[in-house]
Amino acid sequence: MKTDKISIADLFDRPRRYLVPIFQRGYVWTRADQWEPLWNDILNQVQELRAFSPGSHRPVRKHFLGAVVLNQANVGVRHQPVSEVIDGQQRLTTLQLILAAFRDVTAGLDHEFLKAKLQHLTDNPSPWVAEDERFKIWPTNAFRDDLRKIMLAGSVDKIEQEYPRRIKRRKQVPRPPLIEAYLFFAEAVEGFLRSASADETEEIAVTSDMPVDPERAELLLDALTRHIQLVEIELEAEDDPQVIFETLNARGAPLQPSDLIRNFVFLYATRKNEDVGRLYESYWQPFDEELSYERGSKTHRFWKDEERQGRLKTSRLDLFFYHYMTFRTEHDLKIKHIFQEFRDWWEATESPRSCDVELAALRRSADLFHDFILPPPKAASPLIVLATRLKALDTTTAYPLLLLIGDSEEHLEPDDVRAMCQDIESYLVRRAICGLTPKNYNRVFLSLVRGLKSPSAQALQSELLALEGESTEWPNDEAFRRAWLTGPTYETLGSRRTQLVLEQVEHAMRSERQEEIELKSPLTVEHIMPQNGSATDWPLPPSREGEEEWETHLRRSRAIQNIGNLTLLTQWLNSSVSNGPFPAKRDALAQQSTLRLNVYFQRVAATDTWAEEEIAKRAEHLFTYALKLWPRPSS
Repeated sequence: MKTDKISIADLFDRPRRYLVPIFQRGYVWTRADQWEPLWNDILNQVQELRAFSPGSHRPVRKHFLGAVVLNQANVGVRHQPVSEVIDGQQRLTTLQLILAAFRDVTAGLDHEFLKAKLQHLTDNPSPWVAEDERFKIWPTNAFRDDLRKIMLAGSVDKIEQEYPRRIKRRKQVPRPPLIEAYLFFAEAVEGFLRSASADETEEIAVTSDMPVDPERAELLLDALTRHIQLVEIELEAEDDPQVIFETLNARGAPLQPSDLIRNFVFLYATRKNEDVGRLYESYWQPFDEELSYERGSKTHRFWKDEERQGRLKTSRLDLFFYHYMTFRTEHDLKIKHIFQEFRDWWEATESPRSCDVELAALRRSADLFHDFILPPPKAASPLIVLATRLKALDTTTAYPLLLLIGDSEEHLEPDDVRAMCQDIESYLVRRAICGLTPKNYNRVFLSLVRGLKSPSAQALQSELLALEGESTEWPNDEAFRRAWLTGPTYETLGSRRTQLVLEQVEHAMRSERQEEIELKSPLTVEHIMPQNGSATDWPLPPSREGEEEWETHLRRSRAIQNIGNLTLLTQWLNSSVSNGPFPAKRDALAQQSTLRLNVYFQRVAATDTWAEEEIAKRAEHLFTYALKLWPRPSS
């Protein structure tokens, strides 16, 4: 076998037919599983090119799409050269469809270079012995007619006319998979070329009257043809294509980023004559061997089990390296690029690194990350307590910042660490209560990592206060109070985050005179005024002057979801009182609940009314604790 790294330009520039053998399955890639992720990867390469600075020491990172295995076929001198596709037909077919869509969307541009380049990438040069030899990809029989029409149509409109949308039983009938793929990428390419955003990850409203931008077309061509990389494996005479195909698709176990990092580090240590056995036993062995006793563990190894990061699930070890390398490199990373980033970071020093020093630092951070994932009983460390709350807030993008603080913890006063954790939690909880977007948190926390060269409570607070704009600001007391008192808290936060907020308030309400209690039953969020209460038990309030009936219903709906109407109960109590009238619910809360949150209802025992006014008063009462829990300095 001969292997080589190649770009899409290398693959399709040469006169070549990539013939999919008849015994292979047809085209099976889909929008959700492959097309959208691939298009996002292409847009990420566009962003890489935009961010590239000629004087930078960091090269433009190429996206690795996978391997293609080819077997050269002997077809004679008069025919276009042919390579049988042993593995990788889905990738090759999809790439050719993207290029065809790109060619057709830009057909109306007065851009001779772009037209010539895309034509060269989608057509073999003439003369052809047979018309079909012009096509770079030649699929199995069932897909040839569709591919032929796509490659010869010359415009998206012709394909739409040839394959119109059809509705059957109120559902759209799917078009052939190659057609659906072509039309998806045509829409994606056109949206990109007609938008004006510098950030390709933003969702832009694109209209047909916006012109196609030639500069964006050139940028997309560059990203697509030169910065998407594959490995070409070309078989030789002694190689058995079927055996290789079976091995690649059935027996192979792909190396994970952490596997590559381990191999790199210990090969480096060997070359430096360091004690590899001692290094492994001291620092790496737990990664391979630590057992997991968690319910539901699939691997029975702590670091091999998977955790979710955004939409993806990956091993805990790879996830640790993702957060660790974000903190060490101060780069916005992607999980699939961890090894390359690690290698570049390791080698970007004037003097050789010590494996002993680096693995010791790695081990310290790994032990802290371990406790983030699986906190020890009654965890006292503010960092670990904060990490558990971050999981409830679904904001683990802050982990690199926590690892940075943990790395400096021995040089910090305990009060400093507590203050930093409180400010981070305050920033996130206030934004959550105010309904502000978490979309930019990866950038926010990366900017904090970059800004805290020497971590301290004062430095972190200054960095947080400097954040401006709705997408990043730390809400002030006025905004926090307004959202707390009037916002539909449960609707904004959801059950899990609402429970976290109420649990924190419950702990804050307990003074030194109240005993600490251990709850043996799980708690759930309860609406005092129920979401589905009867009109008899919970009548609507009178409409205010000038208020329409729908506005009265909306005011009631927001009050039901507001923090003042929410509490915590054990599940059995929740079920028994859930939708009943207020007097019965008030008595159950006052007499049976041991939570300080519910002592409030002993004070309202004289009234049988629980409506908007009472909800607002309780929200004000709870806000006094919220201000202490999640403070923010005025400047």
